[in-house]
Amino acid sequence: MPTLSPRPTSSLRPTGLLRRRLEQQDIAANRYHDQRLGAEVVNIVVGGCVVSDDPNVIITTTLGSCVAACVFDPVAAIGGMNHFLLPDSGTDRLSISSRYGSAAMEQLINRMLAVTGRRDRLRAKVFGGANVNMGTPRSGGIGERNVEFVMDYLATEGIPTMSWDVGGATPRAVRFFPTTGRTQRRLIGDENARDIARSEASFMERLRTTEIEGDIELF
Repeated sequence: MPTLSPRPTSSLRPTGLLRRRLEQQDIAANRYHDQRLGAEVVNIVVGGCVVSDDPNVIITTTLGSCVAACVFDPVAAIGGMNHFLLPDSGTDRLSISSRYGSAAMEQLINRMLAVTGRRDRLRAKVFGGANVNMGTPRSGGIGERNVEFVMDYLATEGIPTMSWDVGGATPRAVRFFPTTGRTQRRLIGDENARDIARSEASFMERLRTTEIEGDIELF
């Protein structure tokens, strides 16, 4: 008898049903069809998380000080992206910041593992962490801390980081093709950069004034 190669877990489930379940778990995401790209675009904002096994889906986001982790399984052809911002540690405890980042990363990885069950096949790419809020009180180093956190987290979890585009002072727009792991990055001009900085500063202020008790919900 011929030897059959094991198929990824995702291929053993009804694809349409799996995709609907994944879509139902989207967080802080907006879906629309882009005729120019010929694809369904899923845009996420700060606090967002999307996982997809649809080859017609492109996950996008815009990053300033925030970080996005793009995690994918090249064998099962599934991937996901999150978008998070650590609260300013200023006078509060660093553990509070790390809990926000851990929640964002665990959410993404656990959703991937619920489909594939294979942590050893996960790969990552990391974007963001620019210093766009340098003029905001108590904002020093937030981009660097976001990058340091996500890199340390992935290393601790044993997930190889295949590439990264981080730091600097310019925001980024990112496209992620979840079934292949392909990514595209575009730098953003000054006018939009100011809008991104204001948005992140507002979100950071919300994090400072929100008590963290029990389970964490970023949105």
